[in-house]
Parts: sequence; C-alpha cells; structure tokens
Amino acid sequence: MKPLLTLQNRHFGRHEIISLLLKRVSALEKQYRQNIAIIGNQSLGKTTLILDLLRHCKAKAVIPIYIDVEIKSVVSFVENFIGVLLYQYLSSIEQTVDDSFEFLIEKSRLKLPKTIAEILKIKELLKNKSNYAEVYNLLLSLSQTLCVEAGKPVLLILDEFQNLRRLNIPDPFLELSNKIMLQRNVMYLLVSSAVYSARRILREKLNLLFGNFEIIQIYPFDYSTAKNYILAKLQNLEIDENYINFLIEFTGSYPFYLDVICDDIKHRCLEIGNNRVTKKIFLYSLVETMYKDYGILNQSFNNKYYSLLNNTDNSMLLPMLLLIAKGNQKSVCISSFLNKKTTVVNKCLNMFIEMDIIYKRGVFNYICDPLFAKWLKFVFSRQKNSFNQDNYAAINKFQDNMSQTFKNFVIESKKSIPQRLKELLELFNDDIVELDKKRFMLTHFDKIVITNINNAVLLNAYKGNKCWYCYVLVDFIEEHMVADFVSNIDKKNSLKKILIAFNGISLNAKLKALEAKLWIWDSNTINELFLLFGRPRVIL
Repeated sequence: MKPLLTLQNRHFGRHEIISLLLKRVSALEKQYRQNIAIIGNQSLGKTTLILDLLRHCKAKAVIPIYIDVEIKSVVSFVENFIGVLLYQYLSSIEQTVDDSFEFLIEKSRLKLPKTIAEILKIKELLKNKSNYAEVYNLLLSLSQTLCVEAGKPVLLILDEFQNLRRLNIPDPFLELSNKIMLQRNVMYLLVSSAVYSARRILREKLNLLFGNFEIIQIYPFDYSTAKNYILAKLQNLEIDENYINFLIEFTGSYPFYLDVICDDIKHRCLEIGNNRVTKKIFLYSLVETMYKDYGILNQSFNNKYYSLLNNTDNSMLLPMLLLIAKGNQKSVCISSFLNKKTTVVNKCLNMFIEMDIIYKRGVFNYICDPLFAKWLKFVFSRQKNSFNQDNYAAINKFQDNMSQTFKNFVIESKKSIPQRLKELLELFNDDIVELDKKRFMLTHFDKIVITNINNAVLLNAYKGNKCWYCYVLVDFIEEHMVADFVSNIDKKNSLKKILIAFNGISLNAKLKALEAKLWIWDSNTINELFLLFGRPRVIL
C-alpha cells in the first residue's frame, strides 16, 4: 500500500488548486493580477482552502483581507470590513494587534493617514444614516488607498460574495465591477457556495474586459482521494473495504461529511478499546452524527433546512424536497402527489434551482447535496410524520434503515459492471435527460444483450430494429480499442454509439472516437445516470 497522505496537510486532495492560488498570489507581488472565483457546494472544503492560503500569505509581500460576507446589516458589514482591513495591515508589518476598533484606528493613523481619513468619513456617514450607496463606494475604495499608502498589493477575499445583493443599495455588483477594473493592485478572490447564483453574477455582472475572473469549481473528492482520506482519518484502525466504499457513496465524497463520521468512528473505537471497525460501531456512528439531536450532521442539516425555509415563503418547499429525496424526481410525479398543476410545480422547481437546492437534468430533479437528501428521507421526514414518541424505537428504526441501505449497497457492488449497466438501461422509460450539455431521450428498450469482445463488453440495447451500442471498458482506453468497437457496430441500425470509459482515454483514442461519431461517457457521466435512477455509483 502507498504511504498515506498526512492530514496535517489541510488541503488534502486539493494540491493543484492551492498551488494555483499561491502562483496567482506570487504573480500579484510582481504586479500581475489575475482575479479568481472559487465556487462549489457547501461542505466541500472551500473555507479550508482559503484558510490555508491565508497562512501561506504571511510569508508573502501582500496584505490578505478576508471578509465573510454575512449581511446582518449594512453597519455590521462595514465595521467588519474596516476592522479586518486595519487588523491585517498591522499584522503584515508585524505590529502588536488588538481587536479594539479604536486601537486599530490609533495604531494605523500615522502610517495610513489617507486610509484613516476615508474610514472616519465612512463612520460619519454611517452615524448620520446617510446614503448607503456612498458608504459602499467609499468602502470598496479603501483597498486601493491601502495599497498606495502601505506600498503592498492587497488580496481581497469576499467569502459568499453573492450575499452583497442583500445590501440595501442599488446594484452592488455594478459598483464592485467598476472598482475591480480600476484597482490594478487589488486581487479579488470571490468565494461562493451558491453555484447557480455565483455563475450568473460572474456572467452577467462581472464579465469584465479588464479584471476578468478565472473560475475554479470545487467538486467532491474523487474515489481515490476519498479512500485515502478515510484511511488517513482512521489510521491504525482496521476497516472493511465495503465500509469505505459505502461511506464514499453515502456521503457523496464530501470532505466535511467524511471528516465528521470518521471522527465519530475513531472516537467509538478508542472508547471501547477496539482497533477494528465493526458493523455495530459503523452503524451507530451514523446514528450519533445524523440522527441524535446533538449530532453534528443532524444540526448542520437542520440549520440548512431552516435557512432555506427563511429564504422563501413558498409552502411547497418541504413537500417537494421530501418527494424528490424519496425518488419522485419528475415534475409530473410531483404534480400528481401534491395535486398541483405542472406549471405551478415547474415554477417552484426553477426557483429552487436558482437557490441551489436542486439540480435539473432534463425531466429529472435531484437535491444538490446527496447526504442532505438522505437526511430528509431517513431522519427529517420520519421525525415530522411519526406519531410514535418512543425515541429508542425511532433510533432503532433509523439504524435498521441504515443497515438495509448498507446491505443493498453491498449486493449492488458485488454485481459485475456490465450487469449493473444492463439493469440501469432497463430502467429507461423514454424520459428526456441532459448530460454532457446534450439533451436526449432515454429510450425504453425491448431487450438488452451483453456480448464479450476481447477485453471489453458490448451492450446491445434494442428498440425494434434499432440499437444503442454501449462499449464498456474498465481499463484505460487506447486507440486500437476504439477500432475494435467500431468494427462491431452495424451502422445501419445504430441509434447511439457510446464508449463508456471508466478509467480515462488517450488523446488519439478520443480523436478516433470523435471521428467515428462515438459519444464518450466517463465515470462521472455514467454515475450521474445511476444517481438519477436512485442506484449506487460504480466505485472502482
């Protein structure tokens, strides 16, 4: 076994991203600025990346300013912005720093007279409850003024930047875009968990000629990284491969969820003096973290749900989320269950897409956060709809559900990949889906035949006298393998020719596949189909 990656390295599995960020900061020191936007769902480790970057910035000739854009009020946002700016400046010149606002002003007054003068003007405007738009304009100018007076470039990090729209001012992003273009010595690093909203703002409001943004999307860990992470977290403990794979599938490979569950497993093993992760320990850690009132994940998901509830007055939020979590993913099914018109349901679904609650893939809707969906299904819905006040019985019921879910996962995992793909294709029912930016129909097939060809498998899925040809390869695909596939296709009755590449494809093979008009599905594409139909992902 390869040596485990150390957890002391807080950007576990994100080396390329942190390296890119440090490269951009180093370029800023040499007066080359490239603004960056980091987007990705909650619990994927964006904040951990930023904190790592801030630690590295201590050795750089830049002033890092990290602002958590949590808009409770304009006044609190402005005061926090100013306080962090002065604190970080004083830290950068190795001054003794205190959290007192008055201390920060007095300590900076001699070295930053213009910056302090602007700050005092902002404070006066706030005191008089003057035009907040002017306050916002002056506030965004502070970074450039600081650059000039301190003689250092500034790295301005706005975490959850989309929340700027909650400021009680007209078009905050227009003013931000103006400042970005003019402030050549300020590198903007925008961070957001609201992927849909963030992309729209970047596309419509911040698509600048001077000061454009390099977008970095954060995804869940891939299988290899997730496995190494679990093994590193559970170092010195014996754990069955099935438990590792189930954890990866169950959590969607989200770092935060893996972290919380593994911590509880480790705690339980140490508590009873057992160096082996048993089924009892494994399942009870799910109970402790996801079901118990004090469970970290239970609290996190409760907060997430009520935060969504506070941001919409739509009474259909809960019933629609519960229906989707339980596998009713098509709007026509949701309409039938709720006895609502499809147009009404679609309007709500579109709103939930904009709120980053759900994704839409053709006629299919699914909840963005896979573990949140499971919590809704197995915890929240049971607690809301149960008349049984026996908490022990409820815990046992949840544990039984987890045990059965684990058992079903193991059964699926033991099947061959061709067999699992055949069963997936058998679920197709002429529904429209969107994958790889292509919209097409999932044909309802009359029969599906599995044929072995050399080291690969060919799935022939027939609809009348027409056929989907699916060539399945677990190994890395080379050019000659594509030629083998093409030679086994009857072009006259071909509906679709799909090359399923679980472990990558060479450039020459890809070019040959495109020339032969083959559609290439990688593991992410095929696993998204498994997700849409409520089946466990293929984990290699």
